[in-house]
Amino acid sequence: MIMLTTTGARTGRKHRVPLGALDIDGRLVVVASAMGAPKHPAWYHNIRRNPLVTVETDTETFEAMAALPPDRDRLFAEVIEREPGFAQYQARTTRILPVVELRRFDTARRMGDWLVEMHDWLRGELKEMRAELDCGVPRQLRTRCAGFCTALTRHHTGEARNIFPVLAERFPALKPTLDKLDEEHVVVARLQEEIERLVEEETDPVRLRAEFDRLQSALDSHFAYEERTLVAALNVLLPAPG
Repeated sequence: MIMLTTTGARTGRKHRVPLGALDIDGRLVVVASAMGAPKHPAWYHNIRRNPLVTVETDTETFEAMAALPPDRDRLFAEVIEREPGFAQYQARTTRILPVVELRRFDTARRMGDWLVEMHDWLRGELKEMRAELDCGVPRQLRTRCAGFCTALTRHHTGEARNIFPVLAERFPALKPTLDKLDEEHVVVARLQEEIERLVEEETDPVRLRAEFDRLQSALDSHFAYEERTLVAALNVLLPAPG
């Protein structure tokens, strides 16, 4: 038995609920059975909106991410083998009883930590280029800008192709956030293309400074939002690149 604290989907308030939990191959699993009721329990709706939870056991309390595991059927079969009552709950309702995995936050370096490090590097590069523009247009700006833009494009392309799909599968509640980030990628790409064009045309410093300021503002907002909404989930799911 555990106590699970979730954040209300509509109210934003904290809610504690006792749940039966099973350790399956080192994975802490709970089932949103509601004893076979026709609707999902409130705590399940809460974790779909905000997957960050607190878990209390007899011996410890820790923060976790509530994830929908891809091997739900295998886990549920194991649950039934250990606790046959869940088979009866499933028989009482037409809905598929969700299996939820409570993933403890890992203190080791993970993908979320790497994401912040990458953002910090991009922030630093952009800040230095912008500062140099206060003294005119440096001769190496074209080369440095090309390197920065290539790194930023690869970063966002990698997120869209490799990271966001994993998050969308494991944490469906993050879909609106991921959609917003994808939209911001498009905005940033347009600003980036404009800067590349202006640098290539050797536009006057005043115009360049204005465009760099726009990109810096957009990236600061984008990075802050991404870190606030995704770092915890990434640290649960994925290790940092080797």
